[in-house]
Amino acid sequence: MRKSKKKKRRIQPYTIEKQAPHLKGLNRKGKLSIFLGAGISVSCGLPDWGGLLTSLHEVADAREAHYADDDDVANMARAVFAESFNSVVADCLYRDGLEISESALAIVKSGVRSMVCFNFDDVMEEIYQSECIQHRVVLNGEKFNLNNDHVTIFHPHGYLGRFDSKEEQQRSKIILSKSDYEDLYHQHYCLTNLIQLSMLMAKTVLFVGMSMTDPNIIRLLKKAREAGVLNWHYALMKVENEEYVISQTKRLRAIGVDPVWYKEYCDIPRIIQRLSV
Repeated sequence: MRKSKKKKRRIQPYTIEKQAPHLKGLNRKGKLSIFLGAGISVSCGLPDWGGLLTSLHEVADAREAHYADDDDVANMARAVFAESFNSVVADCLYRDGLEISESALAIVKSGVRSMVCFNFDDVMEEIYQSECIQHRVVLNGEKFNLNNDHVTIFHPHGYLGRFDSKEEQQRSKIILSKSDYEDLYHQHYCLTNLIQLSMLMAKTVLFVGMSMTDPNIIRLLKKAREAGVLNWHYALMKVENEEYVISQTKRLRAIGVDPVWYKEYCDIPRIIQRLSV
């Protein structure tokens, strides 16, 4: 007799209805952290990484800068603008202004007290200030306390306040070029990696506005699993099609991340509100 072929088991994505109560419970106990990517800044009208580099390229061209076609735009601009580089980046970042999105506002009002923000902008800080919520900004190289009662926002890639002076902006080391990124994350035991790893090991992280393809985040997630830390993390992911949902659910669960699927960007505030305390 012929052996019947086993049907491939399909991975069934969980619904937000099943995930929200658990995340709300973690948030209430202070065990939930948020990692923020460019998607939140873009929702407020700011450029993503590619858009920022394009603007920087245009400003350098206006200065009639000379560079090879294969030069990294950020490194080229750093050489052209020297000490003014950070201020030029800030001008490109904020030149079209910003408008606080419902998603950003929902995150601030969620009650989550520890956050890693991979963006340079001060969108979250502006909202915390306007809402009179005590918070502290931590930059790369500074101490980070996971047990603070107030909100702590860690900016591993640097920080450029919209209303900071040029001197204040210049003090921040921003990670913008590919070589900046590689130099930082090839140091396995650098403070930036250790802070993120400690959060992945001590808390449950909700990734918001991130594609979940960053090689360093994936590496840190795997390191946490290898160390025997089996807590699950969650990522807000936009539905593209059924095949995408199934393949990405399988990929993310393999590294300890359960995707929270949404259909439209306007769904994000509603999801955040459901886990708020």
